[in-house]
Amino acid sequence: MSTLLQLVNETLRRTGQVETSTLSNAQTPIIQTVDFLNETYTEILQRLQVHRLQQSATLNTTAGTSAYSLTTQCEVQDVIADSVQETGSKIRIEEVDYTYPIAHGETVTGRPQYFYRKGNQLFLYPVPNATYTIRYDYQRSPQKLSLNSDTTALPESWETVLILGTQARLEKFLGEGGSDTFLLYRDGLAQLKSLAPRKPSYRMKGFYRGGGQTP
Repeated sequence: MSTLLQLVNETLRRTGQVETSTLSNAQTPIIQTVDFLNETYTEILQRLQVHRLQQSATLNTTAGTSAYSLTTQCEVQDVIADSVQETGSKIRIEEVDYTYPIAHGETVTGRPQYFYRKGNQLFLYPVPNATYTIRYDYQRSPQKLSLNSDTTALPESWETVLILGTQARLEKFLGEGGSDTFLLYRDGLAQLKSLAPRKPSYRMKGFYRGGGQTP
């Protein structure tokens, strides 16, 4: 999957502009290219009716510590525990109310079997007694791309359409027309829309189209 810096440089290369090594303190036309890429990214998500993204992240527990900060403000779905001591052992952790540890003993330790959310932290119970790798699936709203290493939630094979839309906007900004490139972008966007999944389930990997749509 390409980074924001790679996507910007590909667009600059296609329009005959000088590539950049970083997006920090960027000048014209790099600033505009970043803005146009975000505009195109937002347009693609809107046309595909993508309101929420489902992604995964991991964290490693520390013995005696129950609270862990999440990567971002998000809505947690599944939480899976992989024990490094028991190769291949995977356990889905159940969500409980924050009062569960109080009722069952807050100092109990062992392999985590339950979790609850409080703010932007994930609390595990029993309190981990060793190092475990915890994987959690979560939903979040699409974010604006700004850092060199930022990536989109689009499949890599769809990046060509993203670049075409960005290129068309940049060509227009540079006074080079951009209408031919825009037609290619429009056709590619229509193809993406015909290929995009339309599942009502919030467990879709990558995309979540809210609103209770039916297949």
